[in-house]
Amino acid sequence: MESQSLDTVSTAQGQKSELSLGLEAAQHYLSKSVRSSTKQQYDRVYGIWRDFCCRNQVPEFGVGHEHLAACLSLVMMREQSYSKVVMLSAAIANEHRIRMLPSPTTHETISTLFRGFRNEHPQTRAAKLPITEEILDKMYAHLYQTQHGRDGLRASVVLWRTVWRISMEYHTLGRFSDIVKLCRKDVNYVTDPSPHLRILFKGGKNDQYTEGGERVVASNPDVKRCPVQLTLNYFRFLGLSYDGYLVPLCTAKNSPNPAKSVPYSGALTDLKKLMNLLGYDEKLYGEHSGKRGGATTAAAHGATDKQLKRLGGWRSDAMPAKYVDLSIPSRLSMSELLQKKV
Repeated sequence: MESQSLDTVSTAQGQKSELSLGLEAAQHYLSKSVRSSTKQQYDRVYGIWRDFCCRNQVPEFGVGHEHLAACLSLVMMREQSYSKVVMLSAAIANEHRIRMLPSPTTHETISTLFRGFRNEHPQTRAAKLPITEEILDKMYAHLYQTQHGRDGLRASVVLWRTVWRISMEYHTLGRFSDIVKLCRKDVNYVTDPSPHLRILFKGGKNDQYTEGGERVVASNPDVKRCPVQLTLNYFRFLGLSYDGYLVPLCTAKNSPNPAKSVPYSGALTDLKKLMNLLGYDEKLYGEHSGKRGGATTAAAHGATDKQLKRLGGWRSDAMPAKYVDLSIPSRLSMSELLQKKV
């Protein structure tokens, strides 16, 4: 009888241990349910909620929607940033999701609150301008100037990673998060049937097809801004043995760090500095400018919405049109392209 009782206790302990292990594993996998770049954004704003709970002596988890509504409203009132309260709400929902707890963000009051935010503080956010062929020409010319040596091999890591990244975003319609994750082994030069690059995007947001996120970039030896030749020169700059990230951080000795890629904030700063150096208003350009420029140029040369959707990997039929710039200067440029003699 006593032996049976001990067996029951042992079994119960084993089951509890297995359950605890399973829950820990579930939390681990749930924490991986969002991309690392998204998690970094969540981490930047989540402290607002934690500090609010601490100051008001309410638990971080398990509170009602009223506390969340109060916190979000204070943030909106003080900063008048709709994107920030959206990000904060998403961060709170994610932390509850990881712990498998019901989130106050799902309450109807919160969705109604956001409607009030939009009505009271309408967003007048202007789209950033696209990178144009003219801007790409200037970027390449700056990289290949005499002081940087033949093929730019004496230029800085920052200049190389910036020009190459923008060129790849332009020619592949890849997102910043797609390009920044590329390593040397993901970009291959192929000569058959004609010279081109084969680029494999790994787990990107826009990898919606069964091709594994592969993009192809054709060589164009007739222009100085050939993206394939730029890439081959970049490989020479990095060195034959280099096998790390292609948009790397810099070491203290100003050499590429193969183990780490540049963060979003650093890449954006690099772009703005380069745009300013080339004589453009840095405030008018952002990290979607490269992709926006590629889509706009492709549309100007006759690419259909279906082709743009395929190239950019968009889910929605409406998304390609959002990336094609339709400002007056852009439409004039498109009209001039249509009038060029073959």
